[in-house]
Amino acid sequence: MDFTIISKSEGSALIENSGKTYLAIDSGLKNRAFVGVDTSRLQSLPGLLVKDGEIQNWMLDGVTEIEGKTLFYGPEMQGKTLVDIEITPSILEGLSEALYTIKDRNFPVRHISLTSIMYCDDGSFLFFPPRLMEFLNSHRVLQDNMRMVIPWNKPGLGGEAASSFTIAALSYRIVTGNQPFPGESEEDIEKVMTSVNYPSPALSEPRLSDDFLSLVNQSFRGKGTLGLWRELLKKWNSTGLIDQSLTNEEVTERKKLIERGESARIRRTKTLFFLAKYRSALVITGATVILLALFLQGPISKFLEEPVTTGMNQEQVIHLYYDSFRTLDTEAMEDAVTSRAGKSDINEISTVYVTSKVRTSYEGTTGLLNPEEWMASGSEPLSPGTQVWGISDLKIKSLGNDTFEVNYIKWTPAIIDDPDSTVPLMPVNQNIRDIVHLSLLKDVWVIDQIKRIKE
Repeated sequence: MDFTIISKSEGSALIENSGKTYLAIDSGLKNRAFVGVDTSRLQSLPGLLVKDGEIQNWMLDGVTEIEGKTLFYGPEMQGKTLVDIEITPSILEGLSEALYTIKDRNFPVRHISLTSIMYCDDGSFLFFPPRLMEFLNSHRVLQDNMRMVIPWNKPGLGGEAASSFTIAALSYRIVTGNQPFPGESEEDIEKVMTSVNYPSPALSEPRLSDDFLSLVNQSFRGKGTLGLWRELLKKWNSTGLIDQSLTNEEVTERKKLIERGESARIRRTKTLFFLAKYRSALVITGATVILLALFLQGPISKFLEEPVTTGMNQEQVIHLYYDSFRTLDTEAMEDAVTSRAGKSDINEISTVYVTSKVRTSYEGTTGLLNPEEWMASGSEPLSPGTQVWGISDLKIKSLGNDTFEVNYIKWTPAIIDDPDSTVPLMPVNQNIRDIVHLSLLKDVWVIDQIKRIKE
């Protein structure tokens, strides 16, 4: 069967035989790379074509060789892979919608390559067959993986957290023009990814909205969700990401805080790389020092670790604190407060976190629903075992003198009178107003007082 190439884009091609056109995945590899490989197995899982919440399978028809390279081909689709186009906020919104659509299909997209997804001319997204793409990604030269795979995937993340990381990294590139975690080697990139060590996107635009900065940070820490990205990208494409309400004085103050945070990040980076480079030399100073280092390793690591609030302004710190009701991230909450402020909240969230982990280990699910996502899906009564927990409708208002009024709705599970009841229940909600005061501690804003008023 003789094929000819009609057109090419990076990672894909349109090929023709006997008047019929096919879409081909260009492996970039010669035939000898597939010696002893079961190519039928690589083709056994279908790709997914996603548009407007609908999913269709895209099956490969076969494999051929053209110009010395191996191509896998299937039904014709017009478009280009993500590596071959300029990804815009509109395209990114479509990608987040597509990833949200397939997130419950157990489709393995945890290692996204920019050549494994095609943006089609009709607005749909084609996710190439996963087994084939995993094989091709593992056989690409390092230079290609450094451009198409490594910057967009954080080691250790899977499922929705991995997809949210990819969306955050791509959105960061759109806003700044740079990758969030650059490096000369895969090891260097993974090192800064693991430590979530990245320049704030606000360095390029200090008026970026707090919602965007907060969600990027959460996603880089493995705490983002596709539901939140869908909402933020809709806002991005309708009204933009710039906070137009900021005065010139507030923008100037923001710039100072951002630059101060970046200076602290650079100092920390140099310290960590120094310790990594000279660790072996430091170890040989003697057994006593080694034992002392082992004893102090935990406290020193925590001391050296930059708080997540570094570089944030007051409202960003407050957002991070209340966002933690959703992410169950007590470490972020502890970074946002000082003294005994928020102690009861941290204890409560710690309990919910432990309970959710135990339930996940037994049942495979936390049973928790985010209140904003629950309301967006129609606020239907909940089946037993499912709970809405967290906060919604967060509003922050400055009162001056480093004091803010924070209004929100707190959602908790309904009280069940009959444990054996199967009647669907509605969660309980309560309007809450907090008066929050912040202070500057070692160049970082922290909450030092929370006065809670329940209505």
